[in-house]
Order: sequence, then structure tokens, then C-alpha cells
Amino acid sequence: MKNIWAIFKGDVNRIRKNVIAMIVIVGITVVPSLYAWFNIAASWNPYENTGGLKVAVATVDEGYEGDLISALHENTQLDWIFTTKKKAVNGVKSGKYYAAIVIPKEFSKNMMSVFTEDVQKPQIMYYSNAKENAIAPKVTDKGATAIQTQINEVFIKTISNVALT
Repeated sequence: MKNIWAIFKGDVNRIRKNVIAMIVIVGITVVPSLYAWFNIAASWNPYENTGGLKVAVATVDEGYEGDLISALHENTQLDWIFTTKKKAVNGVKSGKYYAAIVIPKEFSKNMMSVFTEDVQKPQIMYYSNAKENAIAPKVTDKGATAIQTQINEVFIKTISNVALT
């Protein structure tokens, strides 16, 4: 152990006498720390400022739509733009919107098929523009998940009301 300590002291003394070696050692210790700090600070909470990401929402559902659309109007997680299906899909293709969520024609019918023998799973259509921004699709995926959660909540509430009635 004494040999190791003596070698370490000798190395430190030689580094102190050589300015170039001192600069290199300081650079090796400081630059990675700064890089890590800036990288962590930049990605600490990417979902905090997502209010500017435009996501189109269109519903062509022929059935019930009240609670779901109302819940989306109250959701400030993303900048929800309510429009038609055609404008939503074209807006994603043109880069006007980062993503589009379309509630299809048979959505309510499929949702209520739980009371029939032929149960159909209701699904939403999701369109994403990955060319516009590399991170936006990940954030809008989170928005689509939020919509799916709200759909599940509305579905449970509706089923509960129907079952109690």
C-alpha cells in the first residue's frame, strides 16, 4: 500500500509541474460532468411544456360523444385542435399537427357491444408525424394514452350508469 501511495504522490507532483498535463486532467474531469449536467437538465421533465404541441382530434362517431369530448376540452396536457377527420389526417401529413386522433364511426356501437353476444373492442385511430420533430411522437403517444385512459373512464362510468338503471 505504501508503494501505491508513493507512486500516486509522484504522479501528482509530475502533473503539477506540467501545464499541458494539468489542462488535460482538468478537462477530463470537468467536461463529462458539464455534459451530464446539461443533458440531465434538458431532459428532466420533457412533458412540462407540451401545451404547444398541436394534436388534432376528430370524431366521426355516430353515437354518444359528450363526456369524452368534454374531458378532452378540459385536458391541457397538449394543444388539442378539434376538427374533421379529413383535416386532421391532412394536417398530420402536411406538418400542421404533430399527431391526430380519430374516433371512428363504429366507436360507440363497439363500446356498447359489451351488452351483446358479439363483443367488439372499440379502437381509436392514431396518426403521427415523426418527420416534424424527433421527440414529439413520444410526447403525443403519451397524449394518445391519456385519451385511452379517458375513454376507459367514460366507458366504466357509462357501464355503471346502465347497469344501475
